[in-house]
Amino acid sequence: MTLELQICTIDTGIERLRETLCSMMPRDDVRYLVSWQYTSPEEPQVPAWLEERPDVEVILQKGRGLCRNRNHALEHALHREHPHPSELIVKICDDDERWTNEFFDTILETYRQHPEYDIVHYQAQGKQKTYPPYFVSSWELTLRLARLGNLRFDERFGLGSSHLNAGEESVLLYDAKQQGLHIHYEPRPICELSDSSTGDDIHNPLLARSKGAVLGYTKSLPTALWLSVRESLGWMVRRGENPIRFLRNMLWGIKYIRQCQP
Repeated sequence: MTLELQICTIDTGIERLRETLCSMMPRDDVRYLVSWQYTSPEEPQVPAWLEERPDVEVILQKGRGLCRNRNHALEHALHREHPHPSELIVKICDDDERWTNEFFDTILETYRQHPEYDIVHYQAQGKQKTYPPYFVSSWELTLRLARLGNLRFDERFGLGSSHLNAGEESVLLYDAKQQGLHIHYEPRPICELSDSSTGDDIHNPLLARSKGAVLGYTKSLPTALWLSVRESLGWMVRRGENPIRFLRNMLWGIKYIRQCQP
């Protein structure tokens, strides 16, 4: 069984990987796929410290959009020849994560012991987050690649998309459940990262729009509307956010996702 860490980054973000990757010694059952988006006119040169690693593969994609980048990595892995495709496990990664061999062993052990699992989500160290989680973050996600079928990240969501900046993980898991995939939560950490997150910026209207869009995608319209009202009032109580403004943006997200085709 092989674990592939699919690390998505853009432009100079690739430099964040230097310290992390250089601190990890190669091992036979772990490899890294770096999907590097670039916005410059010319295709960038892959850094020498990455080319020197036999366990690291770098693929390039012009443009931006985190979900587009993640799908690029998944498609590349799916179309690459592998002697045992059912034994290839993918971890979705950000470029500021840190790992240990114990984290890798946790993932591989889970999938070896449970061949019925298609998607497993775990915990992240360094995040002020309650587990089991109300929502799953990308860095907690692992996938059995051969079971994905046509499951991909919805590119209308996530950083770099036109109107929404979050919510892609919730949509992916909803789609996976609709397709009958076996999803499991394992209460063990698989990465370490800082506590900052795009989901913490309550003053960014894209956050509320994303929350509304997730509800509009995964719930019936009456349920999405009711949950939007409750969520807006909750943010007023917890963080002092203007509930009317927050609700207006959530409703915008519901309308957008129900009218905008993938």
